[in-house]
Amino acid sequence: MYSLQALVIINNSISAHLTHRLLELDGVPLDRVGVIMIRDIEANWTKHCAKVIRYGGRPTQSILGQRQFLPFFREGAKLVKEACASSELREFYVVNNDNLLTNPLFRWAERNPRRHLRLTVVAEGIMNYQDIDVRDRAAWRWRIKPMMAAMLGLEYRIPAGHLSGAFEAATTRAVSFTQQGFKAPVDKISILPFPRSPITRAPDAETCLIVHTGLWQWMTTETYEPFAKAFAAWVSAQGFKRILTKPHPRIATGVIENLLPPHEVLHDTRSAEEMAAEIPAATVVGTCCTALVTLKLIRPDLRCVDFGADFYCMHAYHDDLGVVELFSGAGVEIVGSGLPLTNRTTT
Repeated sequence: MYSLQALVIINNSISAHLTHRLLELDGVPLDRVGVIMIRDIEANWTKHCAKVIRYGGRPTQSILGQRQFLPFFREGAKLVKEACASSELREFYVVNNDNLLTNPLFRWAERNPRRHLRLTVVAEGIMNYQDIDVRDRAAWRWRIKPMMAAMLGLEYRIPAGHLSGAFEAATTRAVSFTQQGFKAPVDKISILPFPRSPITRAPDAETCLIVHTGLWQWMTTETYEPFAKAFAAWVSAQGFKRILTKPHPRIATGVIENLLPPHEVLHDTRSAEEMAAEIPAATVVGTCCTALVTLKLIRPDLRCVDFGADFYCMHAYHDDLGVVELFSGAGVEIVGSGLPLTNRTTT
């Protein structure tokens, strides 16, 4: 029977990478770590952990779609309670404070100050550089989550600030890959930059790689479609001889894929960061995509371009321009959408 020293709750390749490095730096042996993956991700290091609970499929934004994940949440709640009962528990590593399983850990840490437990918020990506709060999530979540938590024997408190949890009183440390624009108290920030990558394949100056995101989820169809058409038109106007696309690993691409000029889809399940050394394109393009930043930091030789921040920041993120600061600081080129910036419409 194992006794946990750390509980990890991660949701993508970035949080998995940073958490693995933190566990090594903090001297926590993997066989004393419990892991909950709140998205379906791959992280080889978790194979050596004491207990791993995997998410059961693609995420959904509908209330009815959550039913398929009830077994996952029951199993996850059991591990949360098991970890909190461990006399050797010393570390929480979590990606936000709004998930059904992460939120109770902030409450538990507040109530047990004498346990000398360290709660680390690990950046997952773009949201850690934006002012994301309860208004950016569907209202049904705040009605349902406290009730579901109670059914699972957990306590859920609706977040009052940034949904990363970095500003919570219980948070000891907030860790990310770059400080430029990072939303967290300065005295809690710790930076673990991605290491520079060697180049094992020379990039082609006439090839473009498009990294897809789930941006379409945060806008109505009527608002998003003109944006998608503008993006496709801009890509076409650049005159690339070869266009590649990389689908989002967990979210459908949406209408934008069919609007693009002729292109090839990369069926590579690795993260953009894992592919960095061999990316065949000299230009990487996206819309509100964390990979533009991480790739630019790992491979400064790449031209990384964000399209349409002037439009999507207004329509999807309540005029929050946090991504502009992040992109500018990292050296990502920002291209305007050319669309009218009136008649705000968000989901």
